Amino acid sequence: MADNNSGKGAGFLAGLIVGGAIGALIALLYAPNRGEDTRDVLLQKRDEYTEKAKVKATELRETAKSKAEELSGRASEVRDSVKARTAEVSDTVRAKAEEVTGTVKSTASDFTTKATDTLSAAKDNVLNLAESAKSLVNQQKQAVEEAVEVGKQAYHDKQDELKSVLENGSEPS
Repeated sequence: MADNNSGKGAGFLAGLIVGGAIGALIALLYAPNRGEDTRDVLLQKRDEYTEKAKVKATELRETAKSKAEELSGRASEVRDSVKARTAEVSDTVRAKAEEVTGTVKSTASDFTTKATDTLSAAKDNVLNLAESAKSLVNQQKQAVEEAVEVGKQAYHDKQDELKSVLENGSEPS
């Protein structure tokens, strides 16, 4: 919600600056001053509005940089969360494997066949759980990488937009 408001504020400010420039130009064209005086005033106003545009471009660049840093921070948080969850899953897998091993060791020799079958099933469960954990980690890793790429792309897009504004003097879209 705050992002939408800042975009509207920037557009309003740009419109205000452009409108002010047009109004000043019309006023100067109808002013009873000499042409040389009018040209001097127009040059002075041009310099003034150019400086305002540079200041606004700097503000927009800082906003884009801040958003990119925020997205990078969020990606780091996701990465840390994935690492923590992976450690939990790994501990759970180890605990379950130890539990199954202990159960099998305590089984009497009369139940060797049953113990072997149970161990095999447990191994399959552990492998499936480990494979699921690996898949989850890979999904989270991919999500983090995509978030970082989106943040980088947003930063670069904003830089390109600002360059376009500075070069063309047009309002950002």
